[in-house]
Amino acid sequence: MTSTGREKICDLVIRELPMALFIVDDRLRIIEFNAAAERITGWPKKDALGRPCSDVLLSSLCGERCPLRESVENGRTCRERDAVISTRSGQKKAIILSSVALVDDHGRLEYGIELFRDATAIKKLEAQKKNLISLFTHDLKVPVAIAGGFLERLLQGKAGPLNEKQVRYLESIRREIHRLEGYIRSFLEIARIESGRLELHIEPHDLGRLLREIVDGFKVQAAKKRIRLSLELPDSLPPVNIDSLQMNRVISNLIDNAIKYSYEGTTVRVVVRSGESGPVVEIRDQGPGIAPEEQEHIFDSFYRIPENGAGHVAGTGLGLAAVKAIVEAHGGRVRLESEPGRGSSFMVMLPRAGEEKGRQGAGGGLPVGSGQERGAAG
Repeated sequence: MTSTGREKICDLVIRELPMALFIVDDRLRIIEFNAAAERITGWPKKDALGRPCSDVLLSSLCGERCPLRESVENGRTCRERDAVISTRSGQKKAIILSSVALVDDHGRLEYGIELFRDATAIKKLEAQKKNLISLFTHDLKVPVAIAGGFLERLLQGKAGPLNEKQVRYLESIRREIHRLEGYIRSFLEIARIESGRLELHIEPHDLGRLLREIVDGFKVQAAKKRIRLSLELPDSLPPVNIDSLQMNRVISNLIDNAIKYSYEGTTVRVVVRSGESGPVVEIRDQGPGIAPEEQEHIFDSFYRIPENGAGHVAGTGLGLAAVKAIVEAHGGRVRLESEPGRGSSFMVMLPRAGEEKGRQGAGGGLPVGSGQERGAAG
């Protein structure tokens, strides 16, 4: 096939692709913009060309959360990211976006390609599904509580004496009811967080002190697997504005997972450092790691990865969904880095004290030449 033929096919694919596509150069200026991108954004191609992609999309992923930045840093395609853009008319629109960065021999951006589709209908359906499940879960509370109450009365002998076998069976039932109550509480709390109905009590806190208390509380659990649990704090750590109860839940969940999924005789490290926008708390394990195709879904509710070298770990698939929702409610974000066979790192990035809650990074730029419970413990 001639080069002219290849160019015609390439032009045809870009033009007729049912998904929106645009290509940017090393300065993140748009050099290609297809018809689907015009329809979704409301920007004519002639007006979009030459503009920074952040000016056209005004995406919630712009700035330091830029998917192209991540692609440059980790060399992987960013797949199926949820985002919200502003169309040219100012309408907010949900999209699902994937991107890949093409870099030169020095790791510098040459071109970036982004594909996205309108997710308005999908998000509406997801919201309806969550509302339905939330209502159903809420309605389960009463019969479960009533059953638990009658069970306690039986165990107390209020309905007559019980033999040893009957007591053993009833205690097994009680354990399962308590587990079900925990599942119901977890899901309802996630629903409150995601709908913005969870009230956070934000106050200045000593992050180092909070982490020392949490780590000390997990040392017995870690010792049972012969796992060393370490905490590394910088010399100076300014106060952070957090809800200490909810942030305790976040860090505890991540440390608990790290211990559960780590091999015996390894180390789980809790490392605190200064990030671009505030403190970063990183929990590193030496477990089996998480496959790339699983990482995109790791924070989804009820998602659990298949069994791996750590064996079966009990859980609901709700813990990491809660972690993500709580951190984002604080105006921060959570990130996963993992490689099969080499462990996982979960990073909780918090805003500096005084930063506006839920702020978005300004601009979509990537500097020129700049170099997911694994089924959560419920």
